[in-house]
Amino acid sequence: MEQSDLPFSDEAMTAMVGTSASDNGGATAMEGAEDGFVPDLSNLAPEAQWTMDQVPDSFAALANQQDPEQGHPEQYQQYSVDGHSNSAPEQKSALSEQQDNSSYVDDGNQPGTNGQTAEVDLKDSELSSEKQAETGSSDSPANMELEDGSKEESEGGDASVSKSLLPTDFERLYKVVEDDPEDFNGWVYLLQYVEQENHLLASRKAFDAFFLHYPYCYGYWKKYADIEKKHGCIQEADEVYRRGLQAIPLSVDLWIHYITFLKENQDTSDGEAENRIRAAYEHAVLAAGTDFRSDRLWEAYISWETEQGKLANVTAIYDRVLGIPTQLYSQHFQRFKDHVQNNNPKHFLSEEEFVQLRLELAAANKPSGEGEEEVPSEELPPGTEDLPDPAKRVTEIENMRHKVIETRQEIFNHNEHEVSKRWAFEEGIKRPYFHVKALEKTQLTNWREYLDFELENGTPERVVVLFERCLIACALYEEFWIKGMASLPHKI
Repeated sequence: MEQSDLPFSDEAMTAMVGTSASDNGGATAMEGAEDGFVPDLSNLAPEAQWTMDQVPDSFAALANQQDPEQGHPEQYQQYSVDGHSNSAPEQKSALSEQQDNSSYVDDGNQPGTNGQTAEVDLKDSELSSEKQAETGSSDSPANMELEDGSKEESEGGDASVSKSLLPTDFERLYKVVEDDPEDFNGWVYLLQYVEQENHLLASRKAFDAFFLHYPYCYGYWKKYADIEKKHGCIQEADEVYRRGLQAIPLSVDLWIHYITFLKENQDTSDGEAENRIRAAYEHAVLAAGTDFRSDRLWEAYISWETEQGKLANVTAIYDRVLGIPTQLYSQHFQRFKDHVQNNNPKHFLSEEEFVQLRLELAAANKPSGEGEEEVPSEELPPGTEDLPDPAKRVTEIENMRHKVIETRQEIFNHNEHEVSKRWAFEEGIKRPYFHVKALEKTQLTNWREYLDFELENGTPERVVVLFERCLIACALYEEFWIKGMASLPHKI
């Protein structure tokens, strides 16, 4: 682990939220970065839409089996995709029983009901299907209703999960948290149980219910995504990560885990893999890069660009992070100087900056004494081409390196001053993540004073970021929500 400039407490963050920041000012975009990465990480799954042509004959047959004497499809219970129903009262009981027999789950298993086997149901369905084909009633609304009901049960909800398919102790553990959602230990036992059982359906039901109450627990988003990935559900794992990042975009840890997941599972066939990863890093530092403890995210981005050989991009990233107050601010500057000293300016500077520096150095070294001819402007170094004289080339490179570091030194000095004003407040934050346990009074006092300081001295962007960090660590304290609502409209 890298050393901080001051000793910070390394409290364990077991399954809790890692916090970060949310805005990076007016940073320039990286070379090759795209805006294809979805900024709001919205859910990708659209609402299901059904047409009459999609209704299988077997479901039509099941509808007829329900009441062979009933010849009016409009009397059947009508289901919509969103789960609402309108029906004649006398049809509810029969249809409910029929839906239980036709429901299925994600893994494709169809449990038998009332002692009947799936094979018997299938034969009955085929016989009824042939009978309906003669009467022309296979396209009735009743058929569509059963298809919709079955699809609805498989995709989503608690009511669709057959108890016989869940692990033995699932219902007992689930009932504990269902009766008392604030029993955090009960949730922990439930989530540990489904993870140990390696049961995908039970895991989905448990984790989805848990995040309705505790969305800030970043570690459990990671566990949920790992379970989906373990079962080969890569798209579902990606969506879990995106849901987590919508809930807690300041979590540096969750961003790092997500980008690692993208690297391991991305499609490289279209040649856009590098741009997608770069776009993900860009979105991550824009969302969390101004957090005082976001250093690992910046370092990961820099390391990845270095691996791609994009040294000019590395310099551009350093230009951004050197102006942000972070815990390892001095380490960033030292690594930037190493980056400059170990590479050729033509490679680590943008073409525009390289040419500009070259012209400035040439003008500064231009002879101006008596009896010496001035060098015509057309003989100044042309673009990015190397100087023909090796000695002059070496001197130029060293002068450019010195100039590059000198210009960033001013930015570093200003940033160091900003860090020093916030260091004591940051040192007082012992638990930056969410937990149901009460915070110590000293930490609550520290948050109050830090917020007051930033409101008086900080930029609007830094005020917003600090409130967002505070409302993760102090999510259960009403006073900070009230303070945020009262203060933020005046700063945004």
